[in-house]
Amino acid sequence: MSKPDVLCFGEALWDITPDGRLPGGAPMNVALRLAEFGVGATLLSRVGDDVLGHELIGYLSDQGLDTARIQVDGQQPTGRVNVDTSNPQAVRYDIVAPAAWDYIDAGAYLGAAGERADAVVFGSLAARHEQSRDSLLAILDRAMLRIFDVNLRPPFDEREIVEALLQHADWVKLNESELDLIAGWLGVDGSDKGLAALAKHYRLDTVCVTLGDDGAILLHQGRLLRQPAFRVEVVDSIGCGDAFLGSWLAQMLAGRDAADALRRACAVGSIVASRAGASARITESMIRELLDRS
Repeated sequence: MSKPDVLCFGEALWDITPDGRLPGGAPMNVALRLAEFGVGATLLSRVGDDVLGHELIGYLSDQGLDTARIQVDGQQPTGRVNVDTSNPQAVRYDIVAPAAWDYIDAGAYLGAAGERADAVVFGSLAARHEQSRDSLLAILDRAMLRIFDVNLRPPFDEREIVEALLQHADWVKLNESELDLIAGWLGVDGSDKGLAALAKHYRLDTVCVTLGDDGAILLHQGRLLRQPAFRVEVVDSIGCGDAFLGSWLAQMLAGRDAADALRRACAVGSIVASRAGASARITESMIRELLDRS
């Protein structure tokens, strides 16, 4: 099977943590993880024409990611998120607005390569402003496989927008609290019944739910799978979900068994949780050691 091409749409920014400044943004993190796991990944985002923007492009280039689709905005600043890690199990985010990634322009991408990606990965945060939201919807209308990483960040979690994105999705990845919220919209709880109701209501082929210390569950083409968590000493949870998603997608797009893909993704998320920040390198030997030990 040829290597799939995946477009990751949305925010590229800097996480400002108590220990310093780190590159971040869920779509950017997922693109880097996909590339790390051998998937052809492209990031469509936007940064400011400022020091932070040029440093971010330089960082992505140094990581081997193609930066040709990173747009530069002469008016809006590069995105920043102030991160509170005082509780490693429940990191809090203050997402500064406006930011350049609120103004992503789909025109150039659609004109040059809009139908070439095998899959598009997107989140809800990139839809907080109408400019990027309209660009995203235009891209999704042409996408072959649409993967929605729900990733709700209040106050940017309006039901109308989230439901519109769910209706454009084929696969969805979300966490337990997000499942509870969306299942509540449908009048059910966040149990297995709620998971099935969500899949049915929004006509989703696949729904994956991360459960933190309890691992993850996956409803894939009517098959329900559970994977317990791998025990590690947690440093912080920044980027864990993104690493999980990158690993899971790499395996699923390669046609691996869904249960094996879920188990490996949980291991990858645990490895990232045991290290500071979202960008710690992951090697095959690290993954194999954790899988074998468990």
